[in-house]
Amino acid sequence: MKLVVDIGNSNIVFGIFENKWKHVWRFETKKDKSALYYSLKLNELLWESGIAPENIEFKVVSSVVPKLKDVFVEVLDKLNDKPLVVLDRNIYDKLDIDIKNPLEMGTDLVANAIAAHKLYSGDVIIVDFGTALTFTVMDESGNISGVNIAPGLKTALNALVGNTAQLPKVPLEFPPQPIGTNTIEAIQNGILIGYIGLVKYMIKAIKTYLGSDYKTVVTGGMSSVIAPNIGEIDFIEPNLTLYGLLFAGQLVIV
Repeated sequence: MKLVVDIGNSNIVFGIFENKWKHVWRFETKKDKSALYYSLKLNELLWESGIAPENIEFKVVSSVVPKLKDVFVEVLDKLNDKPLVVLDRNIYDKLDIDIKNPLEMGTDLVANAIAAHKLYSGDVIIVDFGTALTFTVMDESGNISGVNIAPGLKTALNALVGNTAQLPKVPLEFPPQPIGTNTIEAIQNGILIGYIGLVKYMIKAIKTYLGSDYKTVVTGGMSSVIAPNIGEIDFIEPNLTLYGLLFAGQLVIV
């Protein structure tokens, strides 16, 4: 049994893997909370699921929130005495992918690349619908060619609502028709249909530039909503980042 922790700007995701993902827990990221707070949270989850900490074989953590990296190292060190892997540039030389700008690339994108390289053979474009919408391009040898970044759907929605006086915050779900008949539908169509167009054109531009038949893999919280409407997607894997952390742990702990 393995425990992986993906600390993002919006959410912290805990995953328990034993032949499959037995548990995936997602919580809002709270940057001001202490190691004690998160330790109690994690131990409560494990206890409620009947998981003894001593049965966890190894632990892996990745954080794009610098303040929480050391917090979770403390939490996971105290959980049990089994190996702990921190996914950062100190272990990149042990991975089976090539990262050209390790100081600039987020560890969540590195985890995605590790997973895509192992799960899907060939050239790949990884689209991650997170706080940011990212496009990571990697060839079949595991060389990361580059990354494109746009605001995520919820980030764009929050910016729109936060910078206007009369527009309400709305659920990100498709209205019954592609033309809004009220303010809520107008915002939903603008964000969702607009982002479908963004993703489709970005994938097309990348494939045209590289001149190769790249597979497209989609992950992230909004992937299940958007991906079926794009038509350019080969694989949808909501737990891609967690798989990458799992594989990183397996590569480092030998």
